Formats: sequence, structure tokens, C-alpha cells
Amino acid sequence: MSDSTTSNLTPYGASVLANTRFKEEGINPIPPQMMYNYTTAKLRAGKNPLIKFSPETGVDRVDFERWLERYVAKKNASVQS
Repeated sequence: MSDSTTSNLTPYGASVLANTRFKEEGINPIPPQMMYNYTTAKLRAGKNPLIKFSPETGVDRVDFERWLERYVAKKNASVQS
């Protein structure tokens, strides 16, 4: 049985987790395609993804959490300005 902290995280799964957090923070959700652009699309284009991603292991959970915290902080700062 896999648990949510060790199982592979797809870009779609990452967008669901991100949008859950955004809802809690009062931030507009992102479309799942945006997470694909941040991960797989950049990798396929030969660029470094904004969030570490490997086709074998999926979205790197530690890097995803780092990205999520920075994204939320940035959005919250722009709302307060």
C-alpha cells in the first residue's frame, strides 16, 4: 500500500494539492495545464523545470513544497500591497 508522501506525484496531482492550498489561502486556483508547463513541458523542451520532475518518479515532493510556499508567499504579498 502506498502512502501520499512516498507515492509518485503526477503534475495533475500536484495541481490538486496546490489548488487545495490556494483555496485555503484565498488565492485563485491554477489550471492543471499550468503544472504540466512547470514540469513536463519545460523538460521536454530541454529546459530546467520550475519544479523538479522525472518521468520515472514524478514531481519531486520536496521541490514542490518549496515552490508552493514561495508561490503562496508571493501571491499573499501582492494582495497586501
